[in-house]
Amino acid sequence: MPPEEVDTDIDHTNFYAYASVNYPQAFTWVLGASGDFLDGSLEDTDQFNPKFGLIWTPFPATTLRGAIFRTLQRTLIASQTIEPTQVAGFNQFFDDAEGVDAWRYGIAADQKFSSRLNGGVELSMRDLEVPFEDFSPPLFLSEVKEADWEEWLFRAYLYWTPQRWFALSAEYQYEDLERDSEFVGDGLFTDLKTHRVPLGIGFFHPTGIIARLNATYVYQDGNFGDPFSGVESDDDRFWVMDATMSYRLPNRYGLISLEAKNLFDEAFKFQDTDPSNPRIIPERMIFGRITLSF
Repeated sequence: MPPEEVDTDIDHTNFYAYASVNYPQAFTWVLGASGDFLDGSLEDTDQFNPKFGLIWTPFPATTLRGAIFRTLQRTLIASQTIEPTQVAGFNQFFDDAEGVDAWRYGIAADQKFSSRLNGGVELSMRDLEVPFEDFSPPLFLSEVKEADWEEWLFRAYLYWTPQRWFALSAEYQYEDLERDSEFVGDGLFTDLKTHRVPLGIGFFHPTGIIARLNATYVYQDGNFGDPFSGVESDDDRFWVMDATMSYRLPNRYGLISLEAKNLFDEAFKFQDTDPSNPRIIPERMIFGRITLSF
């Protein structure tokens, strides 16, 4: 018997307004708001989303940032929107499920140590209400509920360009995700901690040849599975190497690249938290790319 086809109409209307106010001279205030009217596949929601950000430059080489804002995960085609995607440098839109109501709170500091060396730190927290369809016994009738999820994100970076043709980079990225045991989502984990240390080196020859090599150390541990059928702890730590060789066409007409992800075909256990934009590739992948600009 063929599967039953279900037609779902999703209507979404969005409006927004943003303003950047530079007053006094060292302060830039980001003020905004958006409204969403969603008739979705799970529930109908009308939501007002305030946006507040502050960029403070106490010294010419120092920038401090902070932001508080709310979002409703909209139904976008190919994740495209003309609404500003950041508030004071903090991303607004993530690959969440339809109708997720999220608040994000963030602080950051960016420092330029010299003309060739800069770094910074960023800490943020996301508080999410995730709608889901529940079929609990004894009647097993469909009911829309909300699960509370929490995400802590930290990033520290250092970029050094000792020569115009040579660049080094080092980062530390940390994610701590906690999900309500009543609904854990497609990832099937209740909590997940991920440490990443990407180290990069790049060469840029005047003839247009560019070479990049990135080594990333990953350590991840968490509790995996569905709480109703069983959860078990697991972890893994590994290195992944990525490499890129490119040639910049004369007069900046484009770029020809050959890229290798997971160059040494490292085997590991890893739960990707953003599968639509994977940064860690489970098997060796080599591909070419041509980018033209006219």
